Amino acid sequence: MKIVIALFILCGFKPLTDVVSVEEIRNSYKHCNSSKEKADEFYELTQKGLRNKGAVYKGYHGAALALKASFGWNPFSKLSHFNKGKKMIEEAIQAEPENIELRMIRLSIQANAPKIVGYYKNIDEDKDFMLKNVEAIKEIELKEYIEGYIDNAPEFSN
Repeated sequence: MKIVIALFILCGFKPLTDVVSVEEIRNSYKHCNSSKEKADEFYELTQKGLRNKGAVYKGYHGAALALKASFGWNPFSKLSHFNKGKKMIEEAIQAEPENIELRMIRLSIQANAPKIVGYYKNIDEDKDFMLKNVEAIKEIELKEYIEGYIDNAPEFSN
C-alpha cells in the first residue's frame, strides 16, 4: 500500500481538493475587478477550472483574460489578452447559446470594455435574454447569482 501511495505522489497525482467548482469561480468573479491581486487570483482559479471541461469554465476563463488586460501596462499584451478572452467567451456562447450564465459573463465584459476595442455589440441582446430567461432558471444558487447581477449591474438600471 505504501508503494502505491508513493507512486501516486511521484507521478503527480492531483488530489480531489484541486478541483475547482463553478460556485468558487462565481464567488471570485463578484470581486475580481477590485484589484490586480484579485484579478490574478481569479485568473488562476479559472485556469484550474478549465480542467473541468464545459463552456461555462471557458467563458469565465475568457473573462479572466479580458480582466487581466485591464490591469496590464503593455498595450500589445493588453490587446492580446483581451482578444484571447473575447474569443474564449464567444466560443463558449457558440457552444451553449442558451446558457444565461455565459450571457451574463459576456454582458459584464462588454459593458466594462473600452469602446475602442469594439466589443459592445451584444449588450442589449444579452440584457434582453437575461431578463426573459431568469425566471426559468432551475438551480437556486445560479438564479440568485444572476438576479444579484441584474439587481446591481448599472446596465440594468436604465
